[in-house]
Amino acid sequence: MRKSALPGVTIAVLTLILVGCGSSRETKTTSYTPQDLKAFVEKACDYVKTNGKEAALKEFTKTSGPFQKGELYIFAYNTDGTVIAHGGDPTLVGKNIITYRDPNGVPAVKEAADIAGTKGGGWLLCMFPNPKTKKQQDKLVYVKKVDDNWFIGSGLYL
Repeated sequence: MRKSALPGVTIAVLTLILVGCGSSRETKTTSYTPQDLKAFVEKACDYVKTNGKEAALKEFTKTSGPFQKGELYIFAYNTDGTVIAHGGDPTLVGKNIITYRDPNGVPAVKEAADIAGTKGGGWLLCMFPNPKTKKQQDKLVYVKKVDDNWFIGSGLYL
């Protein structure tokens, strides 16, 4: 069974993975690091604290703005798996996708909700459809609990 959580994996190792260990592979799709990803989610959490939930959800779902940064976008879910904002695919808003399993069997949304709920936030490695390519891709995800009812996150397609 594939492990989806990344306990004990350092940011340095994740950075090496994302940049292809210094190779010049043409398949590299990101110029963002795990630190960038985490900072992006932290910025979104700060926005919630300053502007409130409703304003934040509206801003996160926009297809342009401060929460669209290249391939990075913010998503927000209720802890039951209902999408309440999604900058990559606004058509998901209102859908409950808690039962989504990636091609490797990882229950990605459930695990993200568990990580946010039990740890307050953290990392997840799964596959998810890339909104731009419409193909399943490995994705490094960082999620953070906003309160007991919902969490936000973002991810890097690898």
